[in-house]
Amino acid sequence: MIFLLRFLLPSAGGTVPGTARPALLLGAAAWASAVAAVYLYNGVTDVGEDRSNGSVRPVASGLLPLATALRAAGMLAALAVVLGALVSAKMCLVTAGFLLLGYGYSAPGIALKRTTPGTIAVVIGGGALTYLAGLLCAGLPLTPAVLAFCTAMCLWMGLVGAIAKDFSDAAGDARHGRRNWTVLHGARATALLAAVSAVTIGAGLLVCALSSAGPGLLPPAVVLLGGALALAGVCPGLRQGGTRAERRLPYRAFMITQYAVHLVVLAHPIS
Repeated sequence: MIFLLRFLLPSAGGTVPGTARPALLLGAAAWASAVAAVYLYNGVTDVGEDRSNGSVRPVASGLLPLATALRAAGMLAALAVVLGALVSAKMCLVTAGFLLLGYGYSAPGIALKRTTPGTIAVVIGGGALTYLAGLLCAGLPLTPAVLAFCTAMCLWMGLVGAIAKDFSDAAGDARHGRRNWTVLHGARATALLAAVSAVTIGAGLLVCALSSAGPGLLPPAVVLLGGALALAGVCPGLRQGGTRAERRLPYRAFMITQYAVHLVVLAHPIS
């Protein structure tokens, strides 16, 4: 859902030309297929870590057989490329690029997911491609205010979410050879970095909103900074010995914030 919210953000103002609406629908279907393919493939390659960490993801829990998930991922990836090609050559390339990023994140032998810098690069790249795909399909120009918003949210994904997601799974990650920052430096030190990043990004977008003539940027900036402060508030109490639910609180704050920010933009579009 969050990927579709990102994809649809450029069309939030209702200014999409009538001729572009079929492309927007096809593009949304292509992007949903690509995201599903990437997540299914990741679930297949993460099955060992997920089971060690007690995850209830469909593949790890046995609800979805490995072979079925892998076939479905391949079919969805092919469908995404075909749908993207029906929109335009550029959309096809962007879709293929997103799929390649997802493959590089999870594939044995590459596995960018094993380190935090690799994860950050993939997450920021995937977010940027999602916003770009939405702009291409909507046929709208990239305004300074939209650029500021998309940049802030890509940094939010990469420098906050990509770090916070590991807090609850450090034990299983370490057993399976991952070397993310939570494994290497501990949850508290890494949480402090995530908290500082979150507040800095939130404050940065607020500064852009206050100095920009683009209407609509202030409400999401205020929500983002509020979410960043909430996330920073739960980070000091993080401890590796706590329950999985407790260690997952910063990531939940990250997710709730990005949903809230995008919903605010859909209600009050940026121009």
